Amino acid sequence: MKFPVFLLVSVTALMLAACQTTAADSSNGLVIADAEDEGVSSYGAFLAGRFAGTVRDADSAADYYATAWGLEPESALLAERTFLSAVLSGHEETAIEAARVSAGAGDETRLARLFLAADAIADRRYNAASAWLDSDQLGPFNAFMAELMSDWARAGSGDIEGAVSRAQAASVPGYAAAFLTQHRALLADYAGETTNADAAYQVAISESPFTRVAVALYGDFLLRQRRHDDAIALYDQYLRQNPIERSITEARRIAAETRRIPRRMTVSEAAARSIFGPSAALASQADIDLSVVYLRLTTRLDPDYAPAAVLLAGALENTGLTAAAIDAYNAVPEGPFRLPADIDRIWLRATLGDLDTALEEARALSEDSGAVEAQLVYADLLRSSGQYSLAAELYSRALEVREAQGLVPDWRYYYFRAICYEQTGQWTQAEADFQSALLISPNEAEVLNYLGYMWVVRDENIAEAFDMIERAAAITPEQGHIIDSLGWAHYVRGNYELAVQYLERAVELSPEAPTINYHLGDAYWQVGRHLEARFQWERALGLDPDEDERTGLMARLAGETPEVPDTRVADAASETP
Repeated sequence: MKFPVFLLVSVTALMLAACQTTAADSSNGLVIADAEDEGVSSYGAFLAGRFAGTVRDADSAADYYATAWGLEPESALLAERTFLSAVLSGHEETAIEAARVSAGAGDETRLARLFLAADAIADRRYNAASAWLDSDQLGPFNAFMAELMSDWARAGSGDIEGAVSRAQAASVPGYAAAFLTQHRALLADYAGETTNADAAYQVAISESPFTRVAVALYGDFLLRQRRHDDAIALYDQYLRQNPIERSITEARRIAAETRRIPRRMTVSEAAARSIFGPSAALASQADIDLSVVYLRLTTRLDPDYAPAAVLLAGALENTGLTAAAIDAYNAVPEGPFRLPADIDRIWLRATLGDLDTALEEARALSEDSGAVEAQLVYADLLRSSGQYSLAAELYSRALEVREAQGLVPDWRYYYFRAICYEQTGQWTQAEADFQSALLISPNEAEVLNYLGYMWVVRDENIAEAFDMIERAAAITPEQGHIIDSLGWAHYVRGNYELAVQYLERAVELSPEAPTINYHLGDAYWQVGRHLEARFQWERALGLDPDEDERTGLMARLAGETPEVPDTRVADAASETP
């Protein structure tokens, strides 16, 4: 389902003035003065807040804007900036305080009213929520969100019939139809209209872009109607297409083993589920700060709604607010969503360069949970840090678990284990695993590239090897490391002119790759372009090559004539999990 992100452009522009969307983090080494420094001016704090937003330090931005606003409490601009930055960083109390001032002074983004309404519904102040939502200047998307929350405010204040009638009479554009259907199902469920709720939940499953969420809500409804067998059949139908989905698997287990009857949702919890769909749709299609704000509305209504908590953490990560993302991953409630959140947090730490912490957290998660997903994360990080033997053991365990569960093996486990075997000199085992991966998924470019390259440099199965590398290049023609393999294969076979053509293209695609520049230098030398060869070797030396490559490059520059090298390969998958 495509979402009309263009409807939000004007709001987004205002938000970006508060927090610039530049993918960086406060870990970049830039130092910002303490917001509590004596003598700081409101303008100085404002500028510091803008700068903190530019480097994606959400906490500091929120602190600085709050300091500036505290010095000029009558400023609507500073109240709005404080509100937006506080929402992004998760400083809820500051956000609520600033939202009241911003809403009273015009609320240009119209987001303060929605946030105050969500806060009021969460606190069961339903009349106050209705008052905040009573505006004809919200804009199309915000007006839709306001309608959903307004219905729940009405239901909370006792007029559930009016809320249901209002939702049934609502008319929305096509992009919002599935979300309105889910909203109607939730309202009918809350009102005790079981027949209407049942029908609407089923339609929601067929329409929703988030089928798992719709199945979970309908299953919960069925269980409350004491229709356990129907709920289990619903879960089974979903799991046949999604066999390793943890939350539905757990819901099925509980339904089958305990026959537990879930409690009825509160108004605030139901409202969170009504607005989750459109909030999630925005987050899935646009990595902008605005997606974080709408997800914060959802978690304000229900902090324990795990799907929203996980998606919020992901949205924070995707928009470069990495410190806030780590906090959000840590805040995901215990349950089926906790493991994926921990895994995403570990990957984020690794991406930020904190590999030691990521490895330690992955080890602990693997041991504590025993989950194959956690073991695979640990294996991937071990592989990326060069600990191939232990990584291979973990991939073997994962393959054994899948076999015991009767699941088709994942080609990636064979592929990554093959890399570990190859890197530790166990070629026979590596070759078998590469071939097993291709039997499962014959057109994986990375596998074709790696195995084909290794055969070339080992002078084995040459015709098949070239075919594999050429297929890989045809599948992913914009991957520099794969084009490098094709060029280097020609170099190894003595086809130097062809090697130069492919390696020049590979350098165009991946100009910062030291191995590819090294290869091109050697190819230039073989065709007599010696000055250009030295330039490529010098360039490769400045691109942080590994120790073996550094030694070879320094020898080249000292006068050593290139020979056909060993199995040095520019392979993305061996460097990045």
